[in-house]
Amino acid sequence: MSPLTFVTVVFEAEVPLLELQARSMARYLDPASVEEIIILDNSVLGLSGPSRRRLLREYGALRDRVRIVRTRELIDPGATGGWRSQQAAKLAIARRIRTPHYVVLDAKNHFTRAASAAEFVDLTGRAFGRSHPYTTHPLRESLVGTLTYLGADAHQTERAVAAFPPTATPFVFDTDTVRAVMDDIERRSGRTFPEEFERRKLLEFFLYAGWIETRGPGLAALRNNQSLPAPAVWPKAASVDGVRAAIAEHRREDAAVFAVHRQVLAAADPATLARIAEAWTTFGLFPDAASAGTFIRRFRRRYLPAIVWTRGMERVRRAVGHRKRAPRLTSPVVRSETPAI
Repeated sequence: MSPLTFVTVVFEAEVPLLELQARSMARYLDPASVEEIIILDNSVLGLSGPSRRRLLREYGALRDRVRIVRTRELIDPGATGGWRSQQAAKLAIARRIRTPHYVVLDAKNHFTRAASAAEFVDLTGRAFGRSHPYTTHPLRESLVGTLTYLGADAHQTERAVAAFPPTATPFVFDTDTVRAVMDDIERRSGRTFPEEFERRKLLEFFLYAGWIETRGPGLAALRNNQSLPAPAVWPKAASVDGVRAAIAEHRREDAAVFAVHRQVLAAADPATLARIAEAWTTFGLFPDAASAGTFIRRFRRRYLPAIVWTRGMERVRRAVGHRKRAPRLTSPVVRSETPAI
């Protein structure tokens, strides 16, 4: 089993969650399964020195495998920005990855038990990941639009709407295929990949999977359609019952990864936050619920100032970008799995 590269995109408001992810990787991820950990830094001014030092401490024995890459090194800030630059960067980073596969995480994801590369790629070299229907899904229109852009016929589109990979993390990419996707798009469009990605308002996971189905070997060649469970507590379920349901799913699926969305930590009531703190303690990420509660309070103190700062700087950048005829920076479609900043 070849080692993997793990890639996480982060911006200002999610840095504490990335610290928690780092702690969980140090505790549970088999070092033999890790070639490199890449942090895609999408913050306005870049991670501060203290933030970098805290992160590296949390990675423990894995710290020497961590590389921080600014998204602007991959994506021209004049081409796209904000949430959309995060999407494009998840694909653009493939040109700097040495392993056959890489696993994209969000900062909200954290490991909860011992895990290795075998959780993500099977012995045949196919990625884990089960498809689900988009018949009534809010992103059905985006999926169909992406497939249309890629030249899918009616049968391919109908089959994809019936069952297609989710737009949620963890998501396993075949590195060479991602490079082929970007090369093909640049060749056909005559634009750089980030420019075409923004111009067409594409979504990274749909683009990758759709290209495989329409112009590549087909999803069955690269994905085994077996579960890669990663239960999450989403804002729409920010309640004690919602947390209990996510934990029950985690237990039922024997998941190695769990997630708590930043908006849940920012807005949930005390009882819900206490249930999350209890879960994190059970997962072994904190010595006790009091320590987990302290982490949540620290996150909440920093969250609103970070959001205000980020939005303010994005507005300034948009104003400057418009004078340079930069494209719009946000997508008209916000996917439920990864809400916009």
